[in-house]
Amino acid sequence: MDTHQTSNLLTHKPQALVSLYWDYQNIQTLKLAPDLLLLASGFGYVVNRKVYDNWQQRNKKAAQVTLRSLNFECFHVSQNIKNAVDFHLSADCFSEASSSLYPHTFIIVSGDCYGEILIQKLQDKGKKVIIVARKGNDSHNLKKLADRFYFVDELPKSIETYKLTA
Repeated sequence: MDTHQTSNLLTHKPQALVSLYWDYQNIQTLKLAPDLLLLASGFGYVVNRKVYDNWQQRNKKAAQVTLRSLNFECFHVSQNIKNAVDFHLSADCFSEASSSLYPHTFIIVSGDCYGEILIQKLQDKGKKVIIVARKGNDSHNLKKLADRFYFVDELPKSIETYKLTA
């Protein structure tokens, strides 16, 4: 047995897991999907791609088909309660963080101020949090609390810059 090969295998660091949670009701920019996937893959192995909205609305069917073709799970949330999407996204995200024992990064596409509580809960579990938000729709505290923060409109440029420095 070649001990040199074995020691290299043992010292290889596992790649971090990445989960993507998208409040599509808040940020309805379908062209954002490929950039989000590029961003996510730059931080590790993407294990979840979840997007939340009321998909029964007539104008959302095509978006849902496109997102599913990119392997996003589309979760339907009826709008019977104010901030229902926020609650479902947060509950699912926190549930995953609580059960994951591995290094894990959560990318949350939203910008609502409810995210402040979610960020703190995820970080308390030892998870990294990246926020992607629309300018003018972001809470200033989200920028301070998140491990990284990106604006939707600047995401393609940020990804190109990241590629050049990597």
